[in-house]
Amino acid sequence: MIISRRARLPLATTAILTLFLGAQAACADLATDIQSDLDTYLSERTEIEGNTGASVFVSLGRTGPDISVYSGTTARDGDTPVTGTSLFEIGSNTKGFTGVLILALEAQGLLSIDDTVGQWLPQYPEWKDVTIAQLLHMISGIPTYSESPELNHYFAEQPDRHFTMDELVDMAYPSDTVQLPPNSGYFYSNTNYILAGMIAEKAAGKPYRELVETLLFEPAGLSDTYYEDKSYTGPVLERMTSGYFNNPACTLYDEGCEVSELAPVIGRDVKAQDMSWAGPAGGIVASPRELATWIRAVFDGKVIPDAQLAEFLRPVSMKTGEYIDDVTDEDPGGFTLGITRVTGRGLDPVYFYLGMTLGYRMAFIYSPEEDVIVAGATNSQPPEGEEQFTPLLVGIYMKALAGKAR
Repeated sequence: MIISRRARLPLATTAILTLFLGAQAACADLATDIQSDLDTYLSERTEIEGNTGASVFVSLGRTGPDISVYSGTTARDGDTPVTGTSLFEIGSNTKGFTGVLILALEAQGLLSIDDTVGQWLPQYPEWKDVTIAQLLHMISGIPTYSESPELNHYFAEQPDRHFTMDELVDMAYPSDTVQLPPNSGYFYSNTNYILAGMIAEKAAGKPYRELVETLLFEPAGLSDTYYEDKSYTGPVLERMTSGYFNNPACTLYDEGCEVSELAPVIGRDVKAQDMSWAGPAGGIVASPRELATWIRAVFDGKVIPDAQLAEFLRPVSMKTGEYIDDVTDEDPGGFTLGITRVTGRGLDPVYFYLGMTLGYRMAFIYSPEEDVIVAGATNSQPPEGEEQFTPLLVGIYMKALAGKAR
């Protein structure tokens, strides 16, 4: 009798091989299912949301398997396909980087999150008692410069205008010409993270870009993530998708608005726009895979020590602005020092963020307990109330959980 080489494998090895091949088949089925979901989303939503392409990355564990799917094109006037390495503005996912940067500097003894704006930036006496932690938690009460009439004007009329961080803060700081309403409790303000970036630069004596590259990108193992406080150029710009503004809604401080101050921007490709307006609040460019790599690196302790990681993950209620132990069905949203903790939509509590700029959206969903992460990006800011990319990612996340359980 001739016995095949495979037949000589020990029974345990044969069982492991069978499981492995079964997992491969299940992963392939999941990838096909996700690809269909993404294709359907674009075919049904492109006309409404103004996007042309999207990319999604799914990791079913630290050692994989990983799934990368993408669909559509990088621009309206071309046929270049989106790929897994296409770059997008990550928007306010940048805030997580800034929060971790502050904590990395705290770990070095250069500052404390209990320090105040007055200690580091005495030029803003109106906010002298606000702590760094309050800035990062969005409970400082400080208005947001990004909705100011002044910045709206520049977006519409001078999109290539370059800003210093001081100039951005001045758009929100109380003065004879600036009277934006203060807030209480939790209030989402990009000004908080510009101030945090300024404090980081002052504490370390180095530019924000150098700090994120050396203290964050390198230890996290990021090789395809970028920060500029100006227009992106060269190979990075070439690999970016176009980004389209498609939101006619009135902005926050546009009193008596009938037609948005940003109406002239609708339909514009903002890919090459100067990014200084976003700065430490939203200026990073990356792919969904890189964002997923970043989140895992932070949670795995590769970037900041355990003590600082605990500080990073402590949430305040997005309802009350008070510290909470965790989110619940009654209080489903928490803001940490740069990302959100959410529950609902049939989800157990997860970490999540949707970052949006004028022409891009990127989001992630991560469960440390399940060891599953989904990250995705698309290239538009849609009309208010029409954002359906996040529900797509939630559905993909639920399928990923089910797929991993098989």
